[in-house]
Amino acid sequence: MQEDKALFNFPVRTKYLILALLAFCFYANTLANEYTLDDEAVIQQNDYVQMGFRGIGKLLVSDSYENYYRHYNSNQNLSGGRYRPLSLLLFAVEHQLWGESAFMRHAVNILLYMICVLSVFRFLRIILPRRLPRGEDIAFVSALLFAIHPIHTEVAASIKSSDEMLSLLLIMLCLGMGIIYRVTKKTGALATSLAAFFLALLAKEYALTLLFLLPLLFQIHFGEGMARAVRASLPWLGVAAIYLALRFASLSFPHRSAVPDILNVPYLYATPIQALASKIIVLGKYLLLLLLTYPLAYDYGYAQLPYQNFGSPAVWITAIAYLLIIYMAIRWWRKKNILAFPVFFFLLNLLMVSNFIIDIGASMGERLVFHSSFGFVAIAATAMVYGGGLLPVRMQSRALGAVLIVTAALAFGETYTRNKDWKNNFTLFTGDVLKVPNSVKANDNAGAQWINYCESLKDTSGSDSIARKGLHYLLKAVSIDSLDVTGYMNLGVGYCKLILPDSAKYYWDKVVRLFPGWTQRAASYHTLGQIFLYAGTRYGQHGDYSRSVYEMKRGTQCDPANADLWFYLGGTYYNLARFDSARYAWDRVRQINSSYPNLGAWLDKVKE
Repeated sequence: MQEDKALFNFPVRTKYLILALLAFCFYANTLANEYTLDDEAVIQQNDYVQMGFRGIGKLLVSDSYENYYRHYNSNQNLSGGRYRPLSLLLFAVEHQLWGESAFMRHAVNILLYMICVLSVFRFLRIILPRRLPRGEDIAFVSALLFAIHPIHTEVAASIKSSDEMLSLLLIMLCLGMGIIYRVTKKTGALATSLAAFFLALLAKEYALTLLFLLPLLFQIHFGEGMARAVRASLPWLGVAAIYLALRFASLSFPHRSAVPDILNVPYLYATPIQALASKIIVLGKYLLLLLLTYPLAYDYGYAQLPYQNFGSPAVWITAIAYLLIIYMAIRWWRKKNILAFPVFFFLLNLLMVSNFIIDIGASMGERLVFHSSFGFVAIAATAMVYGGGLLPVRMQSRALGAVLIVTAALAFGETYTRNKDWKNNFTLFTGDVLKVPNSVKANDNAGAQWINYCESLKDTSGSDSIARKGLHYLLKAVSIDSLDVTGYMNLGVGYCKLILPDSAKYYWDKVVRLFPGWTQRAASYHTLGQIFLYAGTRYGQHGDYSRSVYEMKRGTQCDPANADLWFYLGGTYYNLARFDSARYAWDRVRQINSSYPNLGAWLDKVKE
């Protein structure tokens, strides 16, 4: 196709440089960030990652969250499991090279983001100029919009989300080299495309969409029949078969968790009609976030997005909007218009995270729309370039440049601020709960952070008020979800900090009933025993021996193997002249620790 005079008439290398610099500048301030959110589960608590090179073999044949499940004595919560070893292999290599340096890991994330942006530009330069007027300009503007879109902050600022970037850049490489192979017939291009496809599958499951997108691209780009396009795609189907065999060998067949959890099954409490309507609304939320990326939050889980029904106009508006998008995609496909490809790319990748096909463990997430945003920016860039074409020729370049500069400036302001939110868990959790106040997870995490913050205070005079602030969020979480085990766990911690062991025991008893496999049970109840001991001795020092006995007996119920509790309980009974009870308590001490200091002398005092 004859290419019109480019609006951005400067060398391709300059365009690559501009895009790389933009990507770097937008996320340079993440270099000061620490580990956040899921980084702990996939890196710091992952034994295989911590083994460096020695853990690579296990990472290749294990569920990506195996260590996390084992740590919490749990089973996998998703019906299909998680087999995404590529990013974990990267983390293992990083650990081998520079240990736990968050700075270096964030530097790698920025590098991946830069490569991702450049791969988007390269791929679009392969497919657009031949099929669209001003295709070179559309490719550049698309990549620029992709680089500056604030919805990408979670992916670029969260170390764990390198899996999203690895997946997309490998998908772009696979598609681009697939086209080059079809044109040149060079086996090197085919081998590169197949290898990129396999690695993309190891990064994340999004690459499975290529089984549909690749023949679609071949058909549109080369103007050939679908049957021929499908035959040309058979080598990639073979790679997918190898991947699926490896996945099933590593994870076994898909299954569901025996005990569903609302935080992992977001529509657990919804009727089928409510679930369907709610999933449609989420698709609308994604469109809104792509158009207007404010406010951004790390969690949109239960019950931040209320269950919907088909009486809601928003559900119908969203459904109609997507029907129009599907209609345009099909119309363009029938006309072999290359714009059908980014629309189908948008739709299919969104379908992967929509919960329509498989429960993904979340209702919504900004990182989940990273792949689909490629299709969005391609269409947005096309509209901007062609919209500018309505202006006089001499004004088109300046007008579009001005719009892009203003857009980039606004996006930079939001991205820079949002990156700072991702500084650490405290800044992220305590800030985002104000944006998603009805999320159980957000309230759980904010409450835990405020309670933990108490321990870092040198001046403890205000620690009680801070702990109570944390309790406020935790109590809200369990009021929203009465089965919120995490909330009950942290409520126990908070009440322990306030020296209110009865309240702590009340919530930890709930944890035991809801989660019998709680691995921290013994340690937590030992802590309770120590607090009851502290409370009991404090009452004893003030002469209130009856209350002292009550507190210590409560402690022995929590931690019956605590020799200190039994010893001081015996002493309190002795002060009350209840010598038989004192003897019983001290006999328990002897059973636990026969060499307990001064035990013999006290037993001599209460001999029969």
